[in-house]
Amino acid sequence: MIECVYRNNTNKMVIVKCIGESHFYLEKVVMPKEMFWFEAPQEARLELWLMSPQGQMLDVRAYAADYAMDNDQVPESAMAS
Repeated sequence: MIECVYRNNTNKMVIVKCIGESHFYLEKVVMPKEMFWFEAPQEARLELWLMSPQGQMLDVRAYAADYAMDNDQVPESAMAS
């Protein structure tokens, strides 16, 4: 398992879905400006869904490793624009 962080720098709610092997699944609603710390398998995939008036919209697909912590600092890839 790796430690990861996602920071929602948007003005909308984001749903973070993390999917991995052996039935690993994690889902969390992240409010605007909120930070979400989580652990995930190295090979897990991450989906970021933005909330819109029409419902959820898939915005980003990435690997959880792209959001992994390195030397106790928030990686630049963890910041949504």
